[in-house]
Amino acid sequence: MVGIKCPSSQSVDHEDRYTFEPTLEGKLKGQARPVGRRKWSLQTSAATTPGEVAALMGFVNGDWGAGPFTFVSADAPITNLLSPAATSGQYGPLVTNLLAGGPVDLGADGWAARSVRSLAPTEFGNGQEILLGTDFTPVRQGVAVTGSAWVKRAGGRVRLYWYGPDSTVPLGSTTSSATATSTWSRVSVTGLPVAGAVRCRLVAFEVEHATRPAITWSEGVLDYADGQGCQKAVVHAAARSLTMAVPARIYGDLSFTVTEVG
Repeated sequence: MVGIKCPSSQSVDHEDRYTFEPTLEGKLKGQARPVGRRKWSLQTSAATTPGEVAALMGFVNGDWGAGPFTFVSADAPITNLLSPAATSGQYGPLVTNLLAGGPVDLGADGWAARSVRSLAPTEFGNGQEILLGTDFTPVRQGVAVTGSAWVKRAGGRVRLYWYGPDSTVPLGSTTSSATATSTWSRVSVTGLPVAGAVRCRLVAFEVEHATRPAITWSEGVLDYADGQGCQKAVVHAAARSLTMAVPARIYGDLSFTVTEVG
């Protein structure tokens, strides 16, 4: 994972999910698409050094290749590193005994629009696993990771699997000690990535129902937020502005754009 200077400002635009077309009868036809792609507009502070600019320009100039790259925005580690698709109910794969669920009432935590159900929560050894999101989530060595989900069934738990950069076979796992109840409850697991791990996945097991998954870089569970993760993006449209240029003191700012692709 390549670190870049944290931006002083960040804004994100969401692509419209709907396309509209007028008909000959004068009506307006609307068609919905999957979750819209996003575009981040970012700018560093006026005290950005040439070295910090160079680290960013390495992506703009193609030093790391054409991409796409996994992008971790400034807020994703403390909101939700899962993608919008994962947190909006596109869990997978829905194998035998797993069904897409509808809206569920989480009591004081409000309603969740989508969920996933297991018809055989105690089968398959230590319980059927529900993969909460189809993508891998980036992690950092030495930085705690917390995964959570609202689940239902007494004894149900959640687990983080740790993976290397290329392998689909986990290097290890961390399982929650606390368990769910017969009513909806948020269960979480916190752990440090095992040696060699650069990404993770979150699963729930021995549960009848699950919804609202989240992964953060934190020592414990944080307030739930919708997914801010981005698996495929490119960096482009860079612009520099010089603040100071004297010997040993060269400062400026850099604005650039990160666009989600795929």
